Amino acid sequence: MLHSTEISVAEYQAGNYHRAIQFARYALARDDENAAAWRCLARALVQTYSIVAAIDAFENAALLQPLEPQDSISLAIAYGAAGRRGLSRDLLMTVANSDSIDVEGLLQVATGLEALDEPRLAMEACRRAGKLAPDSAQVHYQMGYYAQLAGQPVSIGEALVRHAINLEPRNLHYRIGLASMLIRLGRKCEAIAVIDHLIPKQLHEVSCLCCLKRIANLFFDGDDLHRARLCAQRIAELTAAASEKGHSPDATVMQ
Repeated sequence: MLHSTEISVAEYQAGNYHRAIQFARYALARDDENAAAWRCLARALVQTYSIVAAIDAFENAALLQPLEPQDSISLAIAYGAAGRRGLSRDLLMTVANSDSIDVEGLLQVATGLEALDEPRLAMEACRRAGKLAPDSAQVHYQMGYYAQLAGQPVSIGEALVRHAINLEPRNLHYRIGLASMLIRLGRKCEAIAVIDHLIPKQLHEVSCLCCLKRIANLFFDGDDLHRARLCAQRIAELTAAASEKGHSPDATVMQ
C-alpha cells in the first residue's frame, strides 16, 4: 500500500497538483519532519501559484535536507515574486556558482535574474552555461537578449542571436527575435530576409501576438500583402482560440 508521500509524488508527476498538495499535507500531519513531503508540497504549491505557502514549504524542507538545485531556483524565484528581491538575487547567484548546476538550471537562473532587472547577472549565468554547452543555441540566444537589456552594443546582441540561428537555422523563435531587433534598428529589408523562407511555411508555429503583429506590419510595409493577410488570419485564429479558453495567447519572445 502506498504511503501519502508516495501518492503525493505520483499525483504531482501526473500534473494533479491540488491532489499532490492534499496528500502531502496528509503525510505532514503524521510526520512534520518528512522532508520529501515538504518538497513535494512546495513544488505543487509553486504550480498553483501559492507563492507564500510554497516559500514556507521549501524553507521547511531545507531545514531537514539540503534543497536540490532546481528547488533552490524555484525558491529563489518565489522570493522574487514575493518582493524579497535581494534574497532572491543572492540565492540565484549562489546556485549559479555551485558545481552541481547544469545548463538548463543556469538558463532558469538567468530568467530569474532577468525578472529581478539584473540583466548583467543574467548574462553571467549564460556565460557559465556556455562553458558547459558551447554549442547550445538557447544559451547564445538568451545571452543576446540579456545583452540588449544590459545596454551592451547592439552588435554584441545581434552577433549572439545570429550565432544561435546558425546553430539552429530552422528555429523560428530565434529568427523572429532577430527580426524584431532589426525592425527596431530600421533594418526592415534584413528583417524580412531573416524570416523570408520560413513564412508562411512555419507560420502555424507562431503563437505570440506581438510577434505576429510585427511580422504582419513588416510584410505590409514591404508590399507583401499576401503574407501580411496570412499573419492577420493567424492573429484572428489565436485570439478566437484564447477567448474560448478564457486566457490570452502567448506573448513571449525577444522584445
